[in-house]
Amino acid sequence: MTRKPHTRFFPRKKNLLIILFATFALLQSSISVPALKTLGVGTEAPDFELVDLNGKKQNFSSIRGDKQTILLFWASWSRQSEKALKEMEKLHIKYKDMGLSVVGINVERQTIDAKAMTDIQGIHDRLQITFPILIDRGLVSFHDYGVIAVPTTVILDKDRQIAFELSGFPLVGARDMIHFVAASIEGKEATVVLAEKTGYQPDKKAVRSWNMGVKALNSKRTYKSAEMWFKKAIQADPKFIQPYLSLGIFYQEQGKPPQAREQFQRVLQEQPDNVKALSQMGLSLLEEGSLASAREMLEKAIKADEAHTPSFYYLGYLTGREGDLKKAAELFTNAEEINPMDYRINVYRGMMFEEQNNLSEAARSYKNALKQLLNLQ
Repeated sequence: MTRKPHTRFFPRKKNLLIILFATFALLQSSISVPALKTLGVGTEAPDFELVDLNGKKQNFSSIRGDKQTILLFWASWSRQSEKALKEMEKLHIKYKDMGLSVVGINVERQTIDAKAMTDIQGIHDRLQITFPILIDRGLVSFHDYGVIAVPTTVILDKDRQIAFELSGFPLVGARDMIHFVAASIEGKEATVVLAEKTGYQPDKKAVRSWNMGVKALNSKRTYKSAEMWFKKAIQADPKFIQPYLSLGIFYQEQGKPPQAREQFQRVLQEQPDNVKALSQMGLSLLEEGSLASAREMLEKAIKADEAHTPSFYYLGYLTGREGDLKKAAELFTNAEEINPMDYRINVYRGMMFEEQNNLSEAARSYKNALKQLLNLQ
């Protein structure tokens, strides 16, 4: 008589499986939520109440410029943050008496201890920063604004509408941003190319409907109504990009990949280099199993914006599925260098290890992701 293979798990492996599935189940319900909160040019930015280095509470009204306000999200661990802080100081000195306000929002980590404050104060003093630095304890503003890279620059008008946004601090993007500020403050007309880069100014009714859709997504009771609001926004202004992106991600969450890709394709027809649409299209194709097409999309996304974190960990997951774990590890490291606070890096790393049947590393990644996620709530 042929004996059946011995299939009993050792206790350690059984415990790993329990951790694996329990943590993954908890993470699945919120894996894409932060992407749905991403703002865009023409939309109203959230208000904030943060404490400065002197312990004084500040909000948008107390620090806004008469013409524009620059918010720079930065951290001491970010290599590009010092470069951004230096450029912001130059703009502050040049235009502080002409209607520009520059504010640095430090997003060091979830909990700010004495060492973190020493690091923040140290950079402030060494670079001789003269504009206000606010501390984002609990990373509330970081998540309200949907920051995906550090540093990130957001330029607001006097009514708190987003006029320009820049993830990371790439050379060309930084130059465009400086030209945009100069043109706006000095009353000059921006070049046609630069005007296109600053984004389309959408219809206010469309923006209101889109905002209602975003709010609906955050409530279990009204979640399904988000689809209606996004469609209303599109109907009010078919050229407004954000509702297409949000509706596409909504369909992804609903398990409707063809509908999702249709929305992303509409964005790409208008903006072929839109990194969010490229990245989400790549993810949709990856989930479908079209790995070659997914890779093409994700590589285009990274080329379009080297500071877009999801592009790196989606491609890392894909590369791991194809068996190149060394290259996958490099891509996950790239993502962590851009934004180590994005818990989804560990989710996709865990998924990769799980598919490789490396349950020990999968469990470790999921546990790290869960720890990050719980710290955000």
